[in-house]
Formats: sequence, C-alpha cells, structure tokens
Amino acid sequence: MSEENYENQEETELTLTQQLELENLIVKAAFNNSFNVITKRKTFDEILEGKTLNGISAIMVHNPDEEIPTKSLENMMTYFVETEEYEKCAEIRDLINKK
Repeated sequence: MSEENYENQEETELTLTQQLELENLIVKAAFNNSFNVITKRKTFDEILEGKTLNGISAIMVHNPDEEIPTKSLENMMTYFVETEEYEKCAEIRDLINKK
C-alpha cells in the first residue's frame, strides 16, 4: 500500500472493504434517488427531507432541476440491469422511448 493510501485509510479509519461498501451504498442511493424523482415517486424536496430523518444521502446521478439526459437514463438502466432490478429497467426504457 502506498504511503498516501495508508494515510487516507488512517484518516477515515475504514478498511478497504468498508470503503468499497460505503461507495457502493452511495452509488445505490444516487441511482435510487434519481429513479424515484424521474418516475415521480418522490420529489427532490422529499428526498432532502428524508435525508435528515433516516440518514440516507440525498445524492443523485442527475441534476433534479433539469431534464435528465438520455445518456443518464441509459446509464441508470445499465446499473439496474447489473443489480437485476428489471422492473426499474422497463420503466426507464419506457422513459427513453418517450423522448
């Protein structure tokens, strides 16, 4: 392990495995938050309010103040294929087809 990586690990006090798990949770939250907003299950404001109640991040994979680009929808669909969430893929596919 390089000295710089070792120093970063000391600062966070997380093992590499824990860091990867945290990154995966952040990515999952971002994709799910964006999915909920684009499918109108939640508003961005509701996600922000929920952040303070349950500690889940309000991070998203797109700017909620703008229309989501087709490329971002395609990236979301790829993510949900990898996580085997095919119902979400179908909804995203339908959104892409409407564009």
